[in-house]
Amino acid sequence: MSKCIWMLAALVAGTVPAVAAPPGPGARTIEHGRKLVTIAGCNDCHTPGWTEHGGTAPKDQLLVGGGLAFQGPWGTTYPTNLRLYVQSLTVEQWTQTVRTTKARPMMPWWVFRAMNDHDIASIYYYIRSLGPAGDPAPGYIPPGRPAPPPYLKLVMPPPAPATTGS
Repeated sequence: MSKCIWMLAALVAGTVPAVAAPPGPGARTIEHGRKLVTIAGCNDCHTPGWTEHGGTAPKDQLLVGGGLAFQGPWGTTYPTNLRLYVQSLTVEQWTQTVRTTKARPMMPWWVFRAMNDHDIASIYYYIRSLGPAGDPAPGYIPPGRPAPPPYLKLVMPPPAPATTGS
């Protein structure tokens, strides 16, 4: 009897259709991500030469990071290679990261707070659609340590004195 149950179970298991994985992002989602990356200025820092070439770059250079560093009282920071970075993240991890990270200057992390989950996912899928490319960006350099050029040095004004209400 138990042999019969095992055979029946094997027969049923073999006839149950496999559950298909949900489809990946469509062309409209990826295009929406590309548009948001452009509007938010991501290429300005994360694509070497973008600004110098009037907002253009070959596809193999888009969002590979590195390039021009930013130096100020916080130290020296380099734009992340987003194409490598997103490879290790799920869309849920990406969303959580950009919603909660408060990055060092010059990263305008607050722009993600104005986006909905679809916008953030669209950016993720656009970056992933480009595929991995380039090398990891150099690491953070603490204040007072030398950094190799090129870098943009920002001299910050002293903080404004706190005012008290009258």
